[in-house]
Amino acid sequence: MIRLAHVLAVLAIIAIPALGWFVEGWSGATTLLVYWFETLAGSLITAARIMVHRRWVPKRGHFRYEASTTNRHSPSSSPFVAGFLMTSLIFTAAHGLFLAVIIFLIGRNAEPELAEINWRSVGYACIAVLGFLSADFAFDLLTLRRWSFWQIEQTAQRGMSRIVVVHLTLIFGLLGVAMTGASNALFGVFVVLKSMASLSFVLPQWEPAQPPAWLSRAMNRMPNVHPGERFEDFWAKDRTDERARRERNEQPWSPR
Repeated sequence: MIRLAHVLAVLAIIAIPALGWFVEGWSGATTLLVYWFETLAGSLITAARIMVHRRWVPKRGHFRYEASTTNRHSPSSSPFVAGFLMTSLIFTAAHGLFLAVIIFLIGRNAEPELAEINWRSVGYACIAVLGFLSADFAFDLLTLRRWSFWQIEQTAQRGMSRIVVVHLTLIFGLLGVAMTGASNALFGVFVVLKSMASLSFVLPQWEPAQPPAWLSRAMNRMPNVHPGERFEDFWAKDRTDERARRERNEQPWSPR
């Protein structure tokens, strides 16, 4: 039921700007403002999940986080939630500034109707988005005590992926509209792609223990960065290191 509620909340959040664009006739600027608010509110609610989990289930990863990088044995000295908030809010603020500039340029040089903002629609849509995000958070609170730190980490990574992938796609797409003078139909394609990207983040992620045979054959034919090591061996070692990293992050935290 919790999983179903999460999927339904995501579908509702996707539907709000999509219906606004395709049914209500929102402008591109109005639609993008709702998307921007969704990212901002989503980041803050994700941070709230992290902080509640840290209080209820204090794990080492919350305080001495080891990221999934090549430098796995150098844990961060700052709390996990601080790193997430700093990165997400900086990206969101930068995208908001960039959006304002692009909307201004479109209004002056390209298609003024695309840059018109219906603040009433923006307000109602943002309230609805915040309501669904809050309801999703409330459902998560029912099981948050049983979450592992890795689940929290995955939630934060999905939030960052939405910021980086979805927003950059929309922003550079809108920039393309401004530069080429394309019609509203082109922006409609961006709305569809954004909706598909958001939906992909709630699908189960595939993490095979062994690499696909076709991938192993292709990689083994390439010049080997590590002479004498097969791709399968590198894959197995990487998976072992990843499991060890997760186990260290899952250790109970005891402040000294």
